[in-house]
Amino acid sequence: MRFCADEMLGKLARWLRLAGVDVAYRREIPDPELVAEARRENRILLTRDTRLIRTLKPEESLFITQDRLEDQFSEFRGRFGAALAEARSLSRCAECNTPLLPFPKAQVEGRVWPYVFASQSAFTGCPACGKIYWRATHVEKILRRLERLRGNP
Repeated sequence: MRFCADEMLGKLARWLRLAGVDVAYRREIPDPELVAEARRENRILLTRDTRLIRTLKPEESLFITQDRLEDQFSEFRGRFGAALAEARSLSRCAECNTPLLPFPKAQVEGRVWPYVFASQSAFTGCPACGKIYWRATHVEKILRRLERLRGNP
């Protein structure tokens, strides 16, 4: 399943991407353009916009009513738990949504801090925006939070 999120759901979009869910997100896109893009790309639109939701069919959208990320994630999980179950955490770029690829260590030399280059052996990166990822200490914290968000305390 593929999704897109409106401007009000940037944090949810980022955490869904970290969970491995395909979520398109752009700021400052007019509603008609957002809807057209979602339909063209066969994406389910996640929105908090009360006016926008009235123009959409239930099968092409999910209205997020909550403010807190944990509650928003729970709403998403309630309807699209299967998408979360199929997703592989940390497999998409948190910035642009592109699937990540393994990057050889030599390819990241000079693009990461010298300490990171010396202390890490495995890297992944985004072929679209060039962002580089590695399993630093913060990754375990992210994975624990994702487990809680997925409903696995």
